[in-house]
Amino acid sequence: MRWLLTIAAALWLTACTAPKESSLSDPLIYNARAMARADSAVLAIPGAMTSIRVLTPIERFATRDRAIAYFRLPGFDGRPSAESVDLDRAAARIAQLVQTYELKWIDLIGHSTGAVIALEAAKDIRALSPDTEVRVSGISTALPAPQPILAGLRGAAGTVAAAARTRSLNPRTVWLEYYRRLAYGPDVETVPERAQAADALVEANTARIELPEDGLYRRHTRDLRRWTNPDPEALSGAQITFYHGAVDPVFPPRPTQRFVNSLPGANITFIDGHGHLILLTYPQVWDQIGATLQ
Repeated sequence: MRWLLTIAAALWLTACTAPKESSLSDPLIYNARAMARADSAVLAIPGAMTSIRVLTPIERFATRDRAIAYFRLPGFDGRPSAESVDLDRAAARIAQLVQTYELKWIDLIGHSTGAVIALEAAKDIRALSPDTEVRVSGISTALPAPQPILAGLRGAAGTVAAAARTRSLNPRTVWLEYYRRLAYGPDVETVPERAQAADALVEANTARIELPEDGLYRRHTRDLRRWTNPDPEALSGAQITFYHGAVDPVFPPRPTQRFVNSLPGANITFIDGHGHLILLTYPQVWDQIGATLQ
């Protein structure tokens, strides 16, 4: 039972002091030669406990004049796991990239916590490089406080409920059961085709699904708990579009719509029958994003 409490505690996002970080790694990876000759770029930012692998469909958007870049999270894709996600530092690094290469256009594509990083980066870019056109595509976006804490509470309750449904205390068994509802919403079993799709998704991704343990989840989300979306008007001039599951159990549609309404000129598409993992369950989102590129 201790493991179940550990997972629940991770999802509760319990507060802890951030360790001091020195000699931080560069979270960005990109081809410097391609970036130097480009006048625009597409930069993708994953959500908590996620590799950049789920964002590699952006490679289809590469052209001679449009470079591709990724933001890595601690513990994934070669970035040291001891580091933490700092929203301001992440945003500043992305803005620095835009300045360094004098980009005329930047598309920021963020998933969950990555969407928040994209928004904060857009603010910095608008301030430091006002002639650069900025477009943000947020997929399953995280929300300002207190929503991340409420999401943790919902996740903890969902994990305990998954243990009851499976009648198991095996951590992987329980987490995979919870994963089905992350993907297709809390009522996944009421629609047979969704239940079948959830089973197929888990079977196809079992080896890659990460449990939120060893403090890594907290290091990914600690700063998000304090985020209040300061100065939303700083996003004026940026193009902002969100894509969100209509049955997302982590950040539900109603508070998500309120958040979108608070941003200048932002709009959102809710995707029926899908939860928090639309990167995996709704690959058509890449076609929708691609249609917005110049």
